[in-house]
Formats: sequence, structure tokens, C-alpha cells
Amino acid sequence: MTVFSTETRALLQQAGWSEERCVDTSEYEKSLKLEGYPLHEVVLDFLKRFGGLRVVYPHYRVKNEKDEFYINPTLAAAHIYPERVEDYSERVGAPLCIIGEAFSYHMTLVMAQDGKVYAGYDDTLIHVGDSGTDAIEALCSGRDTPKIP
Repeated sequence: MTVFSTETRALLQQAGWSEERCVDTSEYEKSLKLEGYPLHEVVLDFLKRFGGLRVVYPHYRVKNEKDEFYINPTLAAAHIYPERVEDYSERVGAPLCIIGEAFSYHMTLVMAQDGKVYAGYDDTLIHVGDSGTDAIEALCSGRDTPKIP
């Protein structure tokens, strides 16, 4: 069983998630391979459980406002140049694969082979979580996300 806070679990369930969720990732795999992104097993496992979700959550800075993220690497890959993701990979020292977008679609979510999740926009790169589920919890709870130099 995945450990989420009560609030995060409720937001995920509103988006259509459940513990038993398992989606077909073949379209994601096809588009990621076409773009040349590394398909790590941890990425595929994450996409099987959370792919296609659009989660709306409280904005971390503006009271009474909402923010959102979605897990769809096909859509996210259309909004960023692969060279930018290569730059992020160099900065963290590991190949990264696109998994979605966050912060009202301003930042691209990427995952490393060890499961760590980062979000990037132009030259800004932040560490969102140590795993996919940790990243979801961080986004939904408004936890601070440190910048990567």
C-alpha cells in the first residue's frame, strides 16, 4: 500500500486514482522512445500507477487558489526541447525521462533511474521528491522543493 497523507490520497482519488490502478503505458513508451528518452523500469512502474492523472491541489503560496500537475509524458515532451532535458540530466548527473508537467504546466517533471523526480523550466531546476510518490506528496502538500545549481 502506498503511503500518502489523507489530503493527498483524497486529491488523487478525486483525479481517478486507486491503489489497484494500472494503465497501459505502450503509447507513453512509444513516444518516449521516439524522442530518445531513457525508459527506466522505475519510470514505467510509475506511469502504470499514475499515468494519465490530472491532479488539482491547493496552491502552495496563494491561499484559496488551485494548482495542478498531470502525468502524461507524451504531452509534456511536446512542450520542451530534448536538449533542455539533457542539460537537466547533466546537472543531476543521471539520465532523466519526462513524466509530466507541474505548477500549472509551467515546469516539466522528469524522473531519474533511482526514482528521484525533478521539475524544470528554462534554467530553473528543482528537486521535487526522492520517488514518484514522494514527489506527488510534495506537490499536493506544498512542501518546499530545493533548487538544483
